[in-house]
Amino acid sequence: MKRSLADALLPAPGAPRLLAASWLIKTLGSGLYLPTSVLFFTRVAGLSTGRVAFGLTLAGLVSLAGAVPIGGLADRYGPRRTYAVLLVVQFAVMAALALVRSYAPFLALIIVFTLAEQGSSAARGALVAAVGEGAERVGLRAYLRVVTNVGVAMGAGLAAIAIGLGTDTAYTVLLLGTALTFPAAALPLRRLAADSVMTGTGAPVPPARWQVFRDVRYLWVTVICGVLSLQAQVLSFVVPLWVVGHTSAPKLTVSVVVVVNAALVILLQIRASRGAEDDTRAARLCRRAGLCLLAACVVIVFTRTTPAWLSVALLIAFAVLLTAGELWTSAGSFGLSFTLAPDGAHGQYQGFFALGKGMATAVAPWLLSVLCLSDDPARGWLALGALFAAAGLLMPVAVRRAPARVAV
Repeated sequence: MKRSLADALLPAPGAPRLLAASWLIKTLGSGLYLPTSVLFFTRVAGLSTGRVAFGLTLAGLVSLAGAVPIGGLADRYGPRRTYAVLLVVQFAVMAALALVRSYAPFLALIIVFTLAEQGSSAARGALVAAVGEGAERVGLRAYLRVVTNVGVAMGAGLAAIAIGLGTDTAYTVLLLGTALTFPAAALPLRRLAADSVMTGTGAPVPPARWQVFRDVRYLWVTVICGVLSLQAQVLSFVVPLWVVGHTSAPKLTVSVVVVVNAALVILLQIRASRGAEDDTRAARLCRRAGLCLLAACVVIVFTRTTPAWLSVALLIAFAVLLTAGELWTSAGSFGLSFTLAPDGAHGQYQGFFALGKGMATAVAPWLLSVLCLSDDPARGWLALGALFAAAGLLMPVAVRRAPARVAV
């Protein structure tokens, strides 16, 4: 029997499809917020760029401290309930941010918002773990990453309208519209079955307090995945500055690289994630990712001295290699972050796993500037590539390490 178009394009009916609908609405809001938030805070709220940057950095650092405790709440009270409450908090805070016109309220609200966002990431991960098992769980997470790219692209397209208008009203309406996506994302969750993490006998499994900090294998996997996740910052932070300041390629090439990346992720992420529910295969995917990212770093070195047409060709090849590394990094991370976490503790484990990417995001601007935008960028790019390769090669070793004995 032929499958319908909906069955071919969407995850399985029921909980997976409801979760995908919630995810799409949530990431649509992210696409609205990311391109315009700084413009709102500086042009409408009247805050300086430096103070806004400091507030965002401080909020990001504070949010890292709350990832594991909030993830623990998802284990204790259920990921659906915890995630829904955090969405309501984000709605209230975002609506209040639209009224901000001075620094102190901005700083307090942005810290609460970012803390709730970090916690909701852990709760979402636990919710995925509760909805599926094994290959289904990894496949759903890969599908949701595709949904993320689609949702952010849709939101960014709508945000472009407000940016084009450039009025205070347009930016304020956009921020309020972003706020409304949070309760809208909570609506599909109401139809999910009640949260429970059960043993085979049907009794609840209480997670040990802070047990993730005693799991040395999971710590190493988190660190390695954090290092590999630097590739995302290479695309968003370094590539625009590199193309404009260090190559003869036209500025439009930046958009070409971003479009190639987004298209390949949407088309190939689900396929790249097949089999990642197996620890050994997931570790090999991370190893493959590290070597592929090394190749990308080698290729981009040559764009500094080549003519414009060849620089464009090399940058496209770089985009393909970087995206391949991204696909395999994501796939391996999906598998290992779920399969190495014990049942009943996915909230705190997902919260801890998010710390790896969070720390990488925090240090990326400084680290990548020093390595790739310095007076000797060729050496810096090669050093970055070697870092990626070393991380990838270490992953199979880390996964084979005997897990720490933790109380459950």
